[in-house]
Amino acid sequence: MPFLALPRNDSLLRFEDGQVTFHYLVSTPAHPTFLYAQTHAAQLASSLLPVSPLTPPSSHTTTTTTASVELDPRFPLILLLPSECFSVAHLFSAQLADPLRSRNFNLVAVDPRGHGLTKDVPIKQSASRKYDLDVKAADCLDFVKLLLGGERVEKGMHIVACSMSGLVAARMAASWPESFGSIMITSPILERESEFMVESFQGIKELLEESRHNLHDPPCTTSDQPLLERRISDSILATNKAKLPGEVVQGFTLRWAGSERIPHHISSYLSRTWLERLVLHPKGLGAARDWWFDLYWLRQAMPPSHLAAITCDLLVVEGDWDLPYDRKVGEEIADLFPNAKSKKAVVEGPPFLLGVKRPEELTRAICAFLGVEREREVVVVVVVASGLGTGVKERIVRGLGAEEGFELVKVYGPDLVADSEDDDADSEEEEEEEAEDEEEEEEGVDVGGDESLTQYRMKLHNLAPSPADNTTMTGGFTTTRTKRTGSSSSTGNNYFSATVYHHDAASETGDAYQGPLVKTLQETHI
Repeated sequence: MPFLALPRNDSLLRFEDGQVTFHYLVSTPAHPTFLYAQTHAAQLASSLLPVSPLTPPSSHTTTTTTASVELDPRFPLILLLPSECFSVAHLFSAQLADPLRSRNFNLVAVDPRGHGLTKDVPIKQSASRKYDLDVKAADCLDFVKLLLGGERVEKGMHIVACSMSGLVAARMAASWPESFGSIMITSPILERESEFMVESFQGIKELLEESRHNLHDPPCTTSDQPLLERRISDSILATNKAKLPGEVVQGFTLRWAGSERIPHHISSYLSRTWLERLVLHPKGLGAARDWWFDLYWLRQAMPPSHLAAITCDLLVVEGDWDLPYDRKVGEEIADLFPNAKSKKAVVEGPPFLLGVKRPEELTRAICAFLGVEREREVVVVVVVASGLGTGVKERIVRGLGAEEGFELVKVYGPDLVADSEDDDADSEEEEEEEAEDEEEEEEGVDVGGDESLTQYRMKLHNLAPSPADNTTMTGGFTTTRTKRTGSSSSTGNNYFSATVYHHDAASETGDAYQGPLVKTLQETHI
């Protein structure tokens, strides 16, 4: 599981070494992580199964040891930066798994502060500044320099950035001139937010504050119960029933997708992330300022001298329907950079969030801009995917942590991940597992410390492992991990324990194997 710790810099709101630690994933032509996840989602899901004591160890593909992926200096590099709220894997899943880019580029998907498995960083009250676009750009630029060892990429480096990250990418290019061959901005936003959007965002903030108040300060109606006991009981009850205000969900859905719908696995991730980080977080919305809100409140235009320093190629891609503004803004963004070689593309028909709603059109525009031919792409997918040898597949699986693997399954095989609709079908199994968990607790089994444990499900029905993968399936398992909320670390508090139920494919009854609904990792924040 690759993480890269940034050095201390108080002026950049890094108050100690490693306090800001970026999570990222790498794909190279010889190690196409995302293409594998797209074409082998079921096998990747099966690799998350724990080792069964009833199955020979030699028949398992283990993911307990991760191996780093080295960049290939023979190929150029593309750095992908997500929009606010999103993880880069959710937002650019199609572009990361595009077969032609997978075999022609090093792809680096990175999540800045507060995104994905990169935790948010509390800002000291005594700090001289807040988390703004300049700090975010400096974080990303230091990440790139550390990743490359301070050297420029001989074959060239490019940035693909969505929405606000487009403004971050521009600052990176101005701070490290002649290092980037191009900047590609999709779903652009204005340098200074419109008054309407600021007012809308303020309204969303007030709705979230009201939800937090109702959750953490519920009315006490029982006078004969001790005050502290009532507050604890009411708080637990409210937490279990906590939901985002409908206006918040509708507001962001309208901004990103207009009259269309956001895919369920993405809307589910966003709802859970916002709930945990904006409503349930102990610091409340104050924590959101540390990684998100101040990017809106404190946005300032880049100085003309900085804009003039950007001389790389520039692509701006935007839709032309259901936009967050009263006009298309791509031309305005392109005109900001007088010395850039600008080229603009408009994808007709789609709403604002192209990476989610029109991934194919966005991929086509980016590949054309980079000079990558996409004809006969279906054939290329088959050739590239089938060309992955067993050794390559095993290295990809070993290079992924359990959380990373599960996140990629959610992105590329969302039908394998269970949701609330599966609750009734699995209720009996849950009761049995809860009884076993109680027995384990009575026996003193350590399942990862004192922190609360949260379980989520994956569906592996009729999942047959690929013979080349040498993966042995078990019928079901329970995996738990500590619940991440707010600024808790994602690198040191993950615990995994498993109760394994092994069923042979050819059982005594002669029935064909049908994998039951099985438990797996918590929905995480990428």
